[in-house]
Amino acid sequence: MEALTMAEEHELTFDDEVVAQLKPLLIDENQLLLSYDDGVGPYSHHGLVALQVSFQFVVVGKDANVDDYQALIPSNLGPVRYKDYSGRFLGKQLHATFNRLMHTIKLSDEGEQIDDNVEVVVDASASQSAQSN
Repeated sequence: MEALTMAEEHELTFDDEVVAQLKPLLIDENQLLLSYDDGVGPYSHHGLVALQVSFQFVVVGKDANVDDYQALIPSNLGPVRYKDYSGRFLGKQLHATFNRLMHTIKLSDEGEQIDDNVEVVVDASASQSAQSN
């Protein structure tokens, strides 16, 4: 297994409502990915990079294929894996906040919106208990 790089230049803070959504899914050593939806890797299917910047939070199992996610962002939910080259879209102080009006998760940095509709996807590799939530 490759050594991972902790992205000291980035930090991700989930607000309380997003923590309430994600924490129950992060059981049995499930991993959280911040997946840039560019069509690269098993968890990215759209590849709309030319049209917009789009991310997903993907919950995968402890033994899932995460070869494309070589970097880690520290967060208040623990380390979050991401594709190292997608870091160019991410600022230093990232925030994932729940939009109560739209019932979506917004990813922003230092006041700039990155993605206003970050989907949460639970992969089939995730613990069965997490999939039923």
